[in-house]
Amino acid sequence: YKSSYSTTGYNVRKFLVSKSVSPEFNTNPANFVVYRYADVLLMKAEALNEQGKTAEAAEPLNIVRHRAGLPGVSGLSQEAMREKIIHERRIELAFEGHRWFDMIRLQHGDYAVKFLKSIGKSRVTKERLLFPIPQTERDANQLMTQNPGY
Repeated sequence: YKSSYSTTGYNVRKFLVSKSVSPEFNTNPANFVVYRYADVLLMKAEALNEQGKTAEAAEPLNIVRHRAGLPGVSGLSQEAMREKIIHERRIELAFEGHRWFDMIRLQHGDYAVKFLKSIGKSRVTKERLLFPIPQTERDANQLMTQNPGY
């Protein structure tokens, strides 16, 4: 690693392997992570909370928090638990490519629109949050309709 790899000199160390293990950038022996156990636990917590099982949702959330050295949570309302889970996903899964899909999934895209507008993206609309469905896929399935806005 060289500080010149980044314009600020800072970089994410989350997936770096020491030079003694991997002397070149393309010899890293680590597997590419698609899903982590923490991701599965946070998905379970979110699903339980959305089913109204807020007390049960705290258990998988607290497993993730405990591993990170954070105190457990309990006694939250459904909305407070939802916000806690969203925040935990944002922190725990940082730089792993989940944030965009979490944002467009939450509140049917309203969460993403609100967030993007809060950081100065004033022209964002809900219909531009989803990618267009390729025509070949639509041709293969006549029941499929195009996402709004395309």
